[in-house]
Amino acid sequence: MKHIFLATLITLLLGCSSIPELYLSDKPIEVTNPTVSDYWVRQNEEFSFRLPINRAPKKNESGYVVVRYLIDSNGNTFNPEIIESVPEGLWDYVGVKAITKQDFAPSKTNTSNTPVYYSQKILFE
Repeated sequence: MKHIFLATLITLLLGCSSIPELYLSDKPIEVTNPTVSDYWVRQNEEFSFRLPINRAPKKNESGYVVVRYLIDSNGNTFNPEIIESVPEGLWDYVGVKAITKQDFAPSKTNTSNTPVYYSQKILFE
């Protein structure tokens, strides 16, 4: 009986922490920095996360990454891809991780929840 209860509890917990599924109400469009707010508004301007020790940059060096990603019709982010990275490769993992921590809500003008591709520059100082 204990084993059945434990198996059920583990299944329930894993199901609640599942990755969201991609949902597209329309074909995604490409947007730029000035126009992204016509479609999606970032809900959390600040966030934090821990990096595994083997993924943390070894140098105390500033830099940036430009990440292109999809914001689906539910406001979830998918398919992050590094477009530019300075210094090359140093902040890539952190930039992609930061994208996954962002939450978006449709703007008042985006009544059909149009999905978008967006390129974002993330600075590290």
